[in-house]
Amino acid sequence: MILPLSLQRLNMKLLALALAVALLFTAGECLDCHKCLPRRAGENCELAVETCKYGKNGCAAAKFTRAPFGQYQKCMALADCNLLKLNAYINIKCCGDNLCNTFDD
Repeated sequence: MILPLSLQRLNMKLLALALAVALLFTAGECLDCHKCLPRRAGENCELAVETCKYGKNGCAAAKFTRAPFGQYQKCMALADCNLLKLNAYINIKCCGDNLCNTFDD
């Protein structure tokens, strides 16, 4: 069935509107994580908040159990974060809520 040209244009406009609304809702679901990346391992850093970029769907808080015993907090892909759990020398917390990447000492 072939639609009249005016109906095809209306369908295209509705499709474009639906896509724009969908993009607005997905852009509004940004994740905020604590960010603490020292310049050198073992140094302290100033804690800040960062909004995660596309592809970074989780927060991570990591402590290294071997010298130089550093730590960091940042946005990270949850799949990558979970892979780091396999490293015996890293204690890492992976989470997906706003500002969830704190150290539970």
